[in-house]
Amino acid sequence: MNQRNWLALAAVLLGYLLVASTLVVVAPVGTAEGQNNLSREERNWEFINHNRFGTNHNPQTQINKETAQYIELKWVAPIPSTTQFGSGSWGDAEGSQAPQLVVDGIVFNVLNRKSILAYDAKDGSVVWQWEHPEYDQDKGRADYPISMDTAHTHGMYYSDGFLVQTDFGCRYTFNDPKTGEVAKQILHLCVENTNAADGWYPASKLNEAGWGIPTNSGEYRSRGTHPPTTWVEEDLIFHQLGGHAEGTYGGRFFASARSYSTGDLVWRTFLQPPCGDPTTCGPGKDGPLFVKEKAEWGQWLVDNCDKIWIYSPKVTEAPYAVKACEMNQDILRNDWGDMRSNSGVSNVWGQMPIDKENGMIYYGTAQAGPDRNATHAPGPRLFGAAFVALDARTGEFKWAYQTTPRDLWDFDCSWNTMLVDTVVNGEEKRVILGGCKNGIIYVLDAATGYAYHAMESTFIQRCAVICELYDPLSDADMTKPWTNYPSSDPFWMNCQTTGCLEADFAFDPDRNMIYAGLYNMPEWASVGNAETRGVSVAGCNADCREERGHADMPFDPIINSSIVAFDVNTGEEKWRYFMDGYGFRGGVIVSGGVVWFAAVDGWARGLDADTGEVIYEHNIGSSAVVQPTIAADADGNMKIFRVIGGRAIRGMGSSQPGAIMAYGLPDTLPEPVIVEVEVERIVEVEVVKEVEVIKEVEVTVIEEVISPISYVAIGLGVILVVVSGVLYSRTRNA
Repeated sequence: MNQRNWLALAAVLLGYLLVASTLVVVAPVGTAEGQNNLSREERNWEFINHNRFGTNHNPQTQINKETAQYIELKWVAPIPSTTQFGSGSWGDAEGSQAPQLVVDGIVFNVLNRKSILAYDAKDGSVVWQWEHPEYDQDKGRADYPISMDTAHTHGMYYSDGFLVQTDFGCRYTFNDPKTGEVAKQILHLCVENTNAADGWYPASKLNEAGWGIPTNSGEYRSRGTHPPTTWVEEDLIFHQLGGHAEGTYGGRFFASARSYSTGDLVWRTFLQPPCGDPTTCGPGKDGPLFVKEKAEWGQWLVDNCDKIWIYSPKVTEAPYAVKACEMNQDILRNDWGDMRSNSGVSNVWGQMPIDKENGMIYYGTAQAGPDRNATHAPGPRLFGAAFVALDARTGEFKWAYQTTPRDLWDFDCSWNTMLVDTVVNGEEKRVILGGCKNGIIYVLDAATGYAYHAMESTFIQRCAVICELYDPLSDADMTKPWTNYPSSDPFWMNCQTTGCLEADFAFDPDRNMIYAGLYNMPEWASVGNAETRGVSVAGCNADCREERGHADMPFDPIINSSIVAFDVNTGEEKWRYFMDGYGFRGGVIVSGGVVWFAAVDGWARGLDADTGEVIYEHNIGSSAVVQPTIAADADGNMKIFRVIGGRAIRGMGSSQPGAIMAYGLPDTLPEPVIVEVEVERIVEVEVVKEVEVIKEVEVTVIEEVISPISYVAIGLGVILVVVSGVLYSRTRNA
């Protein structure tokens, strides 16, 4: 080997060592000798939405379109109630509403009250359990700018060798997946300065800088419902926090990054202005007044308006939006008005994917609050109900796409935001896929935010006038005080407060298809007082229609849902699977060419990913609003994990403790059934007739001859009927 080649090899090795030195070496969680023929992505489900890109797609092929019909119940593990799991467990919220994580043959279940249970995926036996210590709410409110804590957990991640979740008291908790013990914590996420015990001040020590965080004057939730995103190679962990109670407690919504190793703040980027109203935000009430900072925020929006897309129903082709520069700049400059303390953006409810190659992190934000009465908050109310891209290393704002300008319905972009490389309009693109409660799924350019598609199914029966999205170029729309202005009467709306899409969806890279659970659930709504925190949402769902007098309704409030498939390349809807009488929540996943989803009507189903036809169907005995997950046990056998119980919402699910149910293939798959059908063979015989001629007359004889092809067709028809009956019977028995 010559000197040049040696130098090249040395450079490669040196580069490898430098990269490897920054990586975390993660030991296997369980014994998984039988998993050697499976990739990590196939055998594990490590995030709420499977992988760090949020796609809800497992590439395994054991359970597929051919074998799914045979899956059977393997084990059931009851979830202990709040009275059974010791005296220290905080909160009375029963069960779990988090998708099950599976790592190296171990199933991890985080409960609503944040305790964790670990099971052997083979038989459901308990490996360990960690009981969350009792939490003192009063002390939490005294030390931090938070209103209250609620035991409500959407999930945790297996990240860099730990189980990590957001925790009470503004902190992240990392548990050892082998023992359940707390390995480390990052503290004081809603106050300034550092992770060190003496490097922060509690919210009770109010000063001119802000309440806990500079320029903040409102109250936060103690934690987001979703776990953080990590980038350990860059020593970063990403945090975001918003106002309590749907944003109506005024906490200034921000995204931030901290040191993964020390917890020190690296950057913080605010995504809403500070409160600038002396009546509701003055010292002695919620905190200092930030009039100057509010004005600077408005000018910052104007200066960066070319980076901000705002969806418009008037723009019917890509990018389905206008730039913020095109709207009235005075309205943009005064966005949110004086930003009273009952206004704000609550949280990021879904996974936040990170593009390590290009150094970008993406957020899908909650709606702007108050939901229906924004009398004191004119403008589009950026950045509520939006997708936002920031530089992951610095926090620099890159772009935003607001999906529902001046949202007066509660149409946040909750649940998973995806980052994928795929074909769009015939070209390879890196895109963000995100769905919002307005019922629309967006395909956005990851670098610029440009919308290639805004996919809306005709299945959604959006009510007229009241539910039509607003035009950002209309001053009247951007200053509309409340939803049904100028009327103050109650009204029906669909999509309503829980939206028409409020569930994780799935992306299949092999088919370039999206699968989402959409629903119609009309709501009888009323508008609350704009002066009162947390009271701007009121009403009930379509079950109240008789009580309210439905003669005045502009549409029939029928509740139903559909699993809908979209082609990401073209933006076209390909198929839908209809379910009557139920809304939808919980999530959709895809694996092995089969679409699986939450059993909202009590039936667990698997659909053909190409056609939407039912492949598997089983009554689980209870409605459920948690998406399933699919991964392998220690022997390498794939299983589907479902949760029942944990929460009831809008007539779906149950608030009982519930259980985990594991389904898998039988040890031996049944042999294909061959049905033999005897087909009668018909031989065509020429018939000769003798005719006695009395007089010479020309006679034409018509012979009725049955072709043997007809009998063969009849025989094949009999075979198909018998085979169809066998398959139907097998599906029902499964």
